[in-house]
Order: sequence, then structure tokens, then C-alpha cells
Amino acid sequence: MRNTLGFTAIALTLVLALAPKALAETVLEKIARTGELNAATRSDAVPFGFLDEKGKLDGYAVDLIGLVQKEVEKKLNKKVKLNLKDIKISDRFKVIENGSSDLVCEATTITNERLERVNFSIPFFISGAQFLLKKENEKSFNVNGTLADIPIAYLDNTTTYEIIPQIYPLAKWVPVKNRQEGIAKLKQGTVKAVVSDGILLVGELVKEGGNPKNFVLTPKQPITSELYGCILPKGDQAWKELVDSVVASPANHDLQSEWFDVDGSKFPYLVRTER
Repeated sequence: MRNTLGFTAIALTLVLALAPKALAETVLEKIARTGELNAATRSDAVPFGFLDEKGKLDGYAVDLIGLVQKEVEKKLNKKVKLNLKDIKISDRFKVIENGSSDLVCEATTITNERLERVNFSIPFFISGAQFLLKKENEKSFNVNGTLADIPIAYLDNTTTYEIIPQIYPLAKWVPVKNRQEGIAKLKQGTVKAVVSDGILLVGELVKEGGNPKNFVLTPKQPITSELYGCILPKGDQAWKELVDSVVASPANHDLQSEWFDVDGSKFPYLVRTER
């Protein structure tokens, strides 16, 4: 009798411990109850997120979130209000973990370490380390050589800088605070190239009034691979499946063509979502 009571007490303790997780609302259940979708992006990740002339959030990621909103409305068969906020890079995981945002879409690389904290959608973009240089210097900049003594701007504390100098140790590496400073030095001629994720270099170049036709990214195939995904809460499979369906949809394919078409868009870049 005593053993039976002991096992019952243990079982009850386990049930009580697990109950909050079992009873927690899914994102779709919460949206159905509140009629609101909470999402976030960054305004410092051109062309994924930035402020337009009127100070309003704009960018490919903003439009992608809009597609998610439409799919949620279709799924729930009701209008849903989108609450979109601008966040700092340091907060992008926190707002998912504390539940204040249902998804974050911007230029965040999917990594195993980050997957321990949050979940991700399937990749919506693949970029990677490339050199941005003036078109006039393209022939003299040989990425298959050593790049010895060539001044190249880089951002410290990035995955790019952890890898690229190991490949080109003889280059003259020039630290800059951000891509804006790097591109300014490139235009001034104090460096011959800037190295970072190719798409973010193109975005910053356009933001600073540069014409992409006067510059080149090399090599054409990025040296590294950075897979960007929307940040999602862990353990909510239904929500991940909905966001994944939007990322894989024809509507998103059209959206990417609108933003990144190499011939006719404002931010020409070859979009890769698989290797």
C-alpha cells in the first residue's frame, strides 16, 4: 500500500511539472484568440530590413512577414492585425524566447548553436563572404592568388573575419566599425575591397547611393555559406510548418524576384536557396 501511494505521488508530481508545457498555447491558437500577429525585423540589415524616407520599416523581410500574415488569415479565416516592431540585433532571440514576438525575419544565419535556443524556418536566402570592389579594379583583384599587401576592409567579431584572413593571410586587413564605413573607404580608394556577406554589401551600397553597376562582387560563388531563416519559437511544429509553407511558396519566389532580380531590381543579387 505504501509503495502504491509512493508511485502515485511521483506520478502526480510529474503531471504537475509537465502540465504548463502541455497547456501552453501554440502561436496559431494565440493569434486566433487575440486577432494579432507579433513580428519583428531589424532596420540595420538592408535590404532585408531598413527605414524608408518616411521612417517606415521596409525591406524584403518586411514583405515576407506580410505574406505570413496573409497565410495566417487564410488559415484562421479571419482578419489578423500585424504588430511589426524594429529590434536590435542583440534582441532578436530574446523576443522569441520571452514570447513578445511570434517570428523574427531578417539576416540571421541558421546555426546548430542557435537551434539550441530557438527554431528556424527553412532557409529563405543563401549568401556568404564575398569581396565588393570597384569594377575598374576587377581584373587586378585575383581571388585565386594571395591578395598580398592589398588593403581590404573587414568587420571584426564576424564569422567572415574568422575564416577569410586564414585564406588570405598576406592581405592588408583594415578594420572598420560597419559596412557603411567600409564602403566609404572603398569609394575613397583607401581600401581596394570590403569583405562581408555579399547581399548585405549590395544593400549598404545602394543605401549609400552607390550604383551596383559600378561595382562587382567576387567570387561569383560566395566563399562561405550563410543560410538565413526566420526565427521561431521552439516546439511549435504547426507554426513552423505554416511559415515554411510561405517561404517555399510561389508568392515568395515572386517576392524575391521583385527584390533581387539581377537585371531589374534595386538590389541585384543571385538568390540561392539550395546548393
